[in-house]
Amino acid sequence: MNDPDDIDVMNFSRASAPNELIYGPLQLCCLMMWLGVYQFMTQEAAIIAAAVGIGDGMAPFIGQRYGRHVYNLPISNQKTMEGSVVGVFLGTVLSSYVYLYMIGLDLPPLRYILVYGFLAAMTEGSAPGNFDNIATALLLYFSIDKVKELL
Repeated sequence: MNDPDDIDVMNFSRASAPNELIYGPLQLCCLMMWLGVYQFMTQEAAIIAAAVGIGDGMAPFIGQRYGRHVYNLPISNQKTMEGSVVGVFLGTVLSSYVYLYMIGLDLPPLRYILVYGFLAAMTEGSAPGNFDNIATALLLYFSIDKVKELL
């Protein structure tokens, strides 16, 4: 797997870098397995899957194509405001409602979903290194009940 020309490396990494497979696809696979086994058919699972799968998944593509406002926090990788706002925030908000509707779960109030999208965007933009998937999932998992209490 150290060969950048390996078919799996070329299919599963954006930069054809073998070490990138550990950061993105492996983390996402482990996270989705945890959601499917321990959080099956819950609002939390749908919101976390939407934030990490769709929101964080869209951010690099939007940032690379439309990103004009680049920022770099001390412990995070370089990001764009367009990727964080349009990709993560709007991707989380829209796909959360789509996932919840498709599964047949109760739809929470819009203010909850907007806060979850904001938290996902802030976490993705400031997460250390390549651990934005795990950081976003953990923050949302531990904040979902708190958001409901506070709002």
